[in-house]
Formats: sequence, C-alpha cells, structure tokens
Amino acid sequence: MKLQQLEMLHALAETGTLQAAAERLHRSQAAVSMGLKTLEQDVGFSLFDRTGYRLTLTERGQQFLRQARELLVQKNRLASLTQQLREGAEPSLRVAYDHTCSPRDLFAAIAQVQKTYPATELIMTGESQLRSLRRISAAEADIALCPWMPLFHQHGDFETKFIRDFELIIAMAPTLGERFGRIPQRRTELLDLPMLMPQDQELGINLDALIKVPGQQRIRVNDSITQRALLLAGMGWGIIPVELVRGALQSEQLVKVDIPGFLNNVSLEVHLVRASDRVTGPAAQLIWDAF
Repeated sequence: MKLQQLEMLHALAETGTLQAAAERLHRSQAAVSMGLKTLEQDVGFSLFDRTGYRLTLTERGQQFLRQARELLVQKNRLASLTQQLREGAEPSLRVAYDHTCSPRDLFAAIAQVQKTYPATELIMTGESQLRSLRRISAAEADIALCPWMPLFHQHGDFETKFIRDFELIIAMAPTLGERFGRIPQRRTELLDLPMLMPQDQELGINLDALIKVPGQQRIRVNDSITQRALLLAGMGWGIIPVELVRGALQSEQLVKVDIPGFLNNVSLEVHLVRASDRVTGPAAQLIWDAF
C-alpha cells in the first residue's frame, strides 16, 4: 500500500470519475485505474462497486477512505512543515478576501507582518462570490477573509476563526424612494422598484429562496463593489453588507430600509480561514494569532 494509491482513491472519491481523478493528479487514466486495482489487491477486499455506470465506494471502501484521508492530511502537513523549517519565513504571503468583507479587518495584523517579516511579499487578492474559499482549497491562497456558514465545511478541509458578525441591510438611494414619496416600509412596496441581486453564489447559497421577493425588475451583479456603485447611482435597492456602505449612509447618499422580519433568515459571520491540512508559515501564523 502506497500513499500515491491513497491519493488516487481520494481523488476518485472527490471527482467521481477515473478521468477527472487522473486530470487532478496529472496522471494517465490507465495509471490511476491500475493503481486502484493494486490497492484493492493489497487490502484484500473490494473498495468499489462496479455494477453501475460510475464507480462508487463500497461500505468498506468508505470506512477505509476515512482513515486514508487522515494519513493524507498528515502527509500534507509534514510536507508543509518541512518546507517552512527549510526556508524560514515564507517569501510571499497570499491573502484572499471576499469583496463583501472589508480588508480593513486585516490591516493591523498586516502591519505587524511588514514589521516582523519585511522580506515577505504580501499578495492581496479581492474575490467575489466566495471564491476566496476556492483559493484556499486549491492552495492558491494561504489565508482568507470571507463570509462563513458551517455548511461551507463540505467544500474543503478548513480551519476558521471568528472575526465579527456579518450584518446585511437593505439600502437604496433617497431618489429611488421618491417614486413612493417615502422610503418603503413594507415588503410589498419593494416589488415595483428595481432590485440589485447578486448572482448565484458558487457554494450553495440561494438568495432567491432566502429573500422571497418576486420583483419584476432585477439587475444581477457578480460582486458587492458593483452593487454598491449601482445603489449610489439610484439604479435599484439591494441587500448589502453594512460595512461596505457605512460611509454612504452617514453622508446620506444611501438610506437604510427597515422592514421588520425581512432578513431574519440570513445569518452569516466573517471568519478568517485557512486549510487545516497545511502548516502555515510564520507570517501567515502571525495574522492568524492576531485574532
């Protein structure tokens, strides 16, 4: 039994097909198939049910995979730790943040990184629609700041740390409310006004199901920065993180729409996220420890 075979098993379970597993591992499909057959011979029982169109894990295979994943996590952590011990502070620190979360939350910790590890290059990447989590899963970022719900654990092996509550509000430009002669106070009064609606999230958040407003006019955008600009232009009303419009609210460029019970089903937090199967370098660890 070899770690390479366990990696093939894990890749197949994650992707669902031999071809996709081979592409992920940058191996030929024949090599992956042979490796899995050899693994079954080594363990002495069937890992896969081959009666259907696609390979599926047997009950024993599922149990075996759970333990195999623990070995792969330890292998990745050991490789990451070896690199950190060999190289010292990481030459670059990749920080991803969701556009819905203000990177100001990280500024104090980043200033400490600049002071303590001046040779470490900081690479800041703003993402939309929770793609920062994708970057963590793909090892394209070391640490991320993003909205968080427990269900996101199904999309990767994450370790998270609470930063603050993620507060959403309904906002619009005062000029938009002039169509009514006042700011809407009931859900039904929003139906005749254009709604600025984020596009479907990649990680399973269905805002249509949460909000339940069948408005006829919609403008869909793929990031909160664009949504904010459209709000300021009076192009519609929208649900947006309060941190992104706090200044506009204070200057009365936007107004908050208070409709009791409208956002009761939307509950998120802002978390710092990293991969639990990789050892972070000292610069990334400094940011993590700051919270």
